[in-house]
Amino acid sequence: MLALLAILAIPVGLLAGGFVTMLADRMLSDTPLGLRSRCSACGASLSFAETVPVLGWFRLGGSCRQCGVSVTVGDPIAEAVTAVLFVWVVLRYDQADTLVVIPLILVVAGVALSVTDLTAYRLPDRLVFPTFWLSLVAMTVLSILELERPEALLGAVGSAVGYSLFLFVFHFLKPTAMGFGDVKLALVLGLHTGWVGTTFFGDLQTACRLTFGALLAGMFVFLAFSLVVTALRHVVSADILPDPLDDPDDVTPLHRAAVPLGPGLIVGAWMVVLYPDAVLVVAP
Repeated sequence: MLALLAILAIPVGLLAGGFVTMLADRMLSDTPLGLRSRCSACGASLSFAETVPVLGWFRLGGSCRQCGVSVTVGDPIAEAVTAVLFVWVVLRYDQADTLVVIPLILVVAGVALSVTDLTAYRLPDRLVFPTFWLSLVAMTVLSILELERPEALLGAVGSAVGYSLFLFVFHFLKPTAMGFGDVKLALVLGLHTGWVGTTFFGDLQTACRLTFGALLAGMFVFLAFSLVVTALRHVVSADILPDPLDDPDDVTPLHRAAVPLGPGLIVGAWMVVLYPDAVLVVAP
């Protein structure tokens, strides 16, 4: 049964990945969501065959059939990553029944937010806050109907507030090092890590430990990612992941150029959601 669910999760994850790339595109261009995918350059609607996740990119030859503008390889990568994470979550939550909905929400939002942060150094409120409220509503329903423990929601909300306030202090002390978007992102991540603590371990203390563990893991991932990006910038003498908000007249040394923090924090939260026991071993 578990193998069948994992196999079914592949096409579902790929379809969710297609939604993720459309979501990221619409969030960055500040355009309304729609049922039809489009070229981000010319706005031409794409046919169904062209929107098939991963395969559609190869069908187009990596460029728009209308304007010829190259379509970033990041799109099929994001779609494939979403599918892999869907299968991963299903395998890890095979005994959790409907509770699997919660981490899948984080997967879709997390991949989309990682794409927007990596490509435009943005964590759009239009995506962060709806994810928070959708997660909160889903957790409320499940805590009452599935768990029959409404108090599980309190630990999730408490972790969300605590995580966000913790990052707000860093933002307040050095706003140039941490954007306010990361502070708002922490509301979503803390909600999910706190939910894992109160749902599967049953106490607020564990929820706090998991949330702090997610922060530590996220910072470690961010540090490792920053070192790799900085090394690549030095090797190729170009700004990998350039910040679109940088002043072109004020050249920043490549080794001091910004690196987005959001994806690291998101990966840290995923580690808690998928492997909470391992995080508790190292979290104080």
